[in-house]
Amino acid sequence: MKGVTRIVLVDPHEETRTSLQRLISGIDSVWLSEVCINYETASRSILDNPPDLAIVVLDGDPDQALSSIQAITSGKPGLVVLAASKVRDTEAILRVVRAGAREFLTLPVDIDEILGAIDRFVRPLKPHNDKSRNIPHVIAVAGAAGGVGCTTLAVNLAAILARNSSQSVVIADFDLLLGSVDTCLDIIPDRTILDVAMNIDRLDLTLLKRSTTRHSSGLYVLPHPVMLEDAVKIEADSLRRMIKLLRAVFNTVIIDTSKGLQASDFVAMEMADVILLVVQLDLICLRNTSRLMQLLTHSGMPPEKIQIVINRQGSSVSEITLKKVEETLGMTIRWQIPNATKVISEARVRGVPIDEESPGNRVHRVIADIAREFRVPDSDKESSPVRKKGIFAALF
Repeated sequence: MKGVTRIVLVDPHEETRTSLQRLISGIDSVWLSEVCINYETASRSILDNPPDLAIVVLDGDPDQALSSIQAITSGKPGLVVLAASKVRDTEAILRVVRAGAREFLTLPVDIDEILGAIDRFVRPLKPHNDKSRNIPHVIAVAGAAGGVGCTTLAVNLAAILARNSSQSVVIADFDLLLGSVDTCLDIIPDRTILDVAMNIDRLDLTLLKRSTTRHSSGLYVLPHPVMLEDAVKIEADSLRRMIKLLRAVFNTVIIDTSKGLQASDFVAMEMADVILLVVQLDLICLRNTSRLMQLLTHSGMPPEKIQIVINRQGSSVSEITLKKVEETLGMTIRWQIPNATKVISEARVRGVPIDEESPGNRVHRVIADIAREFRVPDSDKESSPVRKKGIFAALF
C-alpha cells in the first residue's frame, strides 16, 4: 500500500515487546502486521510474507536473533531489518551489521528513530504519485443533534464514491449503540466493528478487508455491534488503531458518528482528515453545533478541517437563516442539501442509496458534488501521510 509501511516485530520479551507495540501503533502511516515471540518461526513467517521492515530485538537470545536476521536478509536481500537491544557496544553493532541489519537501535527506542529509519530505508523504495496527495482519506460525518441527517449523507456519499472503479471505499458505523448504516443499505453482516476491535492485534490487511460486508454498489461496510451491551467492550484506542488500519486498506474511509457525543465520535473526528458537520436550520441544532465547535476549537482542532453542511434546506419548518448560521459558527457554509423527505424516506425503506431510488434527484446531485471533492483520480491509488498522535488521546 502506498504511504503505508508494513512492519513485523520480533521480540520474545513481553515487557519490551509491549512497549514497542504501543510505540509503533501510535504511528498512523505504519501497519504492525505481525508480532513474533520466537526467532525461528519469525524468520520463516517473514520470508513467506515479507513486510517493508522488520525489527528484531536481540535480548531474548542474541545468537538466535542474529541467525534469524541472517536468514531473513539472505532469503530477501532487499528487506529492511533493524536490530534493537538494551545493550549497545561496538562488537554487538558489528555483529548485526555483518548479519545484514541496516541499523542498530538502542532500547528504549524513540518514535523519531523509527520514523527516521522508515524515511531512510523504506520510503525511497516506494513509488509515489502526487495526484491524491490532497485527497482526504478519512471523512467523519458528524452532527450535534440526532436526526439531522448524518447517516443519510454518510451512506449516500460513500455509495457514490464506491462506484468509482479506482476508489475502494469503506463506511464504518461508529454509532455503537443505535447505528443504522446496515439498515439503510439492507445488508445482514457476518462481522461487525466489535469483531475487528477485539482482534485488532491478529488482523492483517487481507483479513481486515474480509471482515467487512460488500454492498452491491461496491461499498464495503463495517457495521455497529449487534448487541447493545457489546458497545462498552470497544475501547477508544482500538478504534484509533482500526481507523489507521482501514486507511491502509481503503482509499477512503467514511465514518458515520453517533446520535450523541460518545467517545467513538471524538475518536472519529480526531483521526479524520475532514469533518462534514451537518446542521439543520433550527435553533437547538445551531446552539449545540456552536457548543461542539467551541469544544473542538479548544481541543486544538484546526478550523480548516471542518466543513459545514446544511441539510433539509428549504424545509417549511426552518427556524433560522443561512446567514445566522454563518454568523453564529463563524464559518462559511460549504454545502446545502435540499429538503427531499419523501425520496429519502422511500430509499431508506427500500434499503438502497438515493441514486438507486431516484437518480438525478436534487439531493443526489448535491451529494454527488460533495463526492467530487473526495474522488480519487482514476489512475491513482491511496497515499497515507504521517499523522501525529490524536488531540483527544488524553481524554479517552
